[in-house]
Amino acid sequence: MIGIGAVLVAQGALAQDSSWSYDATIYGWFPGMTTSVETRFGTIESEASASDSLSSLKMAFMGTFGAQNGRLGFVGDLLYIDLANTADTPFAFFGDAEVEVSATALSGYALYRVTSDRSFSFDVGAGFRAFDLGVDVELSEGSRPGVSQSVGDSWVDPLLAARLSVPLSEEWSLNGFVDWGGTGGDETWQVYGSVQYAFSDSWSTQLGYRHMDISKEIDGREVSVDLSGPLLALSYKF
Repeated sequence: MIGIGAVLVAQGALAQDSSWSYDATIYGWFPGMTTSVETRFGTIESEASASDSLSSLKMAFMGTFGAQNGRLGFVGDLLYIDLANTADTPFAFFGDAEVEVSATALSGYALYRVTSDRSFSFDVGAGFRAFDLGVDVELSEGSRPGVSQSVGDSWVDPLLAARLSVPLSEEWSLNGFVDWGGTGGDETWQVYGSVQYAFSDSWSTQLGYRHMDISKEIDGREVSVDLSGPLLALSYKF
């Protein structure tokens, strides 16, 4: 998860008998999208499946970076998506409603390994998620001329996080990650689970499922975006 966390550490006194290891990952996430946007006419809700979102995907980038030294770990994740979805408007005087969401989410975590043995490892920690979110709503012409509304904001949420890894064999393992955070006017959380297969000591792939929830009041209007769907990743450890 893109390595912003690694630059926060300057602690050479840590675990003198341990050394740093790193992993870099590029992944494809194919989420369905559910949105709820408050407009001056009322609330517009839309829902798109993963296949619908994939067909309307305009741009995406997803990558992670991690660093581990003994019990101490840092993780960073960078996500950028631009998705659009068309829904029936609840307002009789307009036609369809098109909702476009562009979101950048940069997450960073410092994690401490509470338990590590042959059966599983478990980490807990804290971090942040920095958002840059824009939502554009277009109501097509009906009995009234079409109108549009755009809301957007940038903010940072503190997070609590936990990570679990369960080796099944030398090649196979199960992984899980969860975080939650927010401030008084917003909330975000995500959960991720995967099956991982290691081709070698350096290369591995993961097949999993990820859900991220974002809710915030922007310009006096309630906005929520839920993203969930399968994920395919390729990782390199060094």
